[in-house]
Amino acid sequence: MINEWQPTAAIDINVLKSLIPFGQDALQQPVALNKIVPKDLQQQAQSWILLPEKDWQSTMQVLTPEELFAIAAFFTLAENQLSGWQCGDSNPAIWIFRWLRSQQLSPSKEQIRQLKQLTDNRFIPYGSVL
Repeated sequence: MINEWQPTAAIDINVLKSLIPFGQDALQQPVALNKIVPKDLQQQAQSWILLPEKDWQSTMQVLTPEELFAIAAFFTLAENQLSGWQCGDSNPAIWIFRWLRSQQLSPSKEQIRQLKQLTDNRFIPYGSVL
């Protein structure tokens, strides 16, 4: 049977904000996202990993740098822990870090080091160098 194409859902800012506590927790202590993030929330957020960087631009403008960093932490950890979330150089965390850098709001080197400990994705934080 051929799989049907499923359109990617637009980012719901309220749902996205509900991911912030999970990202903040991940930065403080080891967490198992599959045990603490409801399945319906996982499914909705997973659809956003398919969105191109331009689709994230307007969303990032309405969040604080702290909120964005927590969301980036969530997507970084989710890629490492949840099945089907592997996205390499198209992880939404990369879009977030690029946007923060473009606004001169980059996290500190220590924060980036802390985030990189959550993943084996070599593209975090800013994507491919080419």
